[in-house]
Amino acid sequence: MREELAHKLSRSFDIKDGQSADSEDGMRRHQSVQRLARGEEEARDRSNVTPDEEGNLRVIVKKTKPILGIAIEGGANTKHPLPRIININENGAAYCSGGLEVGQLILQVDGTKVEGLQHQDVARLIAESFARRDREDIEFLVVEAKKSNLEPKPTALIFLEA
Repeated sequence: MREELAHKLSRSFDIKDGQSADSEDGMRRHQSVQRLARGEEEARDRSNVTPDEEGNLRVIVKKTKPILGIAIEGGANTKHPLPRIININENGAAYCSGGLEVGQLILQVDGTKVEGLQHQDVARLIAESFARRDREDIEFLVVEAKKSNLEPKPTALIFLEA
């Protein structure tokens, strides 16, 4: 099964050693996907990712590094109403913990819903949650973009001639 997944991933991504790779859809993928595609064993414990009944993923990121290391785009004041992860820095806690992936939409941070928040407010919420000293981790509720009904869908019009 792992070999089948690796084969599918290797067809989907341009694998480059030591770098993030561009997929066919133009999104940057982080190196954990590349390692999986090459068939290497994952070093991280996946017990920090829990799916829920709605298809969302609850991801616990341990604060093991001085930076969280994710970049986001989107928010209520942009064309993307939900923030989307656009980069994961390999020197950050998010990369080391695993579970978060480029392209995922963030629904909640430490139990706080982000729908309706402007970009800068979401970024502040994430930064403040990561900076809290009373918790050893930060919790995200995420969903793959294609599974969300809250993201705008591309539409195609087909005109047929009689």
